[in-house]
Amino acid sequence: MRGSFILNEGLPRRWDEVLGAMPEATSALRRTAFRQLLLGRPVPIDEAAAAAGLSSDSAREAADLVASVGMAEIDEGMIIGIDGLTTRETRHRIVLNDVALWTWCAYDIVGIAAALEADAVGNTQCGMCGREIEVVIRGGDPQGIAAIGWLPDETCSNVMAEFCPSALLFCSRAHLDVWKTDQGAPSGEALSIESLAERGRSDWRRLIPADGSSSVKRRPWWT
Repeated sequence: MRGSFILNEGLPRRWDEVLGAMPEATSALRRTAFRQLLLGRPVPIDEAAAAAGLSSDSAREAADLVASVGMAEIDEGMIIGIDGLTTRETRHRIVLNDVALWTWCAYDIVGIAAALEADAVGNTQCGMCGREIEVVIRGGDPQGIAAIGWLPDETCSNVMAEFCPSALLFCSRAHLDVWKTDQGAPSGEALSIESLAERGRSDWRRLIPADGSSSVKRRPWWT
């Protein structure tokens, strides 16, 4: 997911720039929790702490920091969502290498699967008419999907609450244009599914092992 949000001081900055300025513990927690969520179950913060080499207190503080900008969902000591991936049912469903999960927005379906070089099938709805849109990804590459995506270009204080509701797919450019008119011509960028996939590889790269071992040509690295 891509967007900006406002700090208490200074100019608005992209969410990933702000996360990058947070303590290293937040990055360690995000990587660990994301990997464990890919198995299809919520992650106890204490379990993520042990896997990331953090104390429980450091992990809880890190989880709260990430959640404060809408990049994590915490429920009674469990991480149920992080960086766009969630075990909570939403309108955006994804099956990644046979594991059923959900995402916070339609863009996450494409971006996460592309970054993981995974086989995936996602289901979402056209942001204008509500028609079902199926997203098929093979080895991280979209497979003949005619839909068009919209990425909002607005500053926000909470990614999940403010960016994600508008990061949608549409059956056609005509439906996107109708939606934009209804929404008061918001700023943003219309992208093909292939372009969304390329953007996703960049946005999620910090969560993926640098050795390329996420490729579906091998056993998925998160199993």
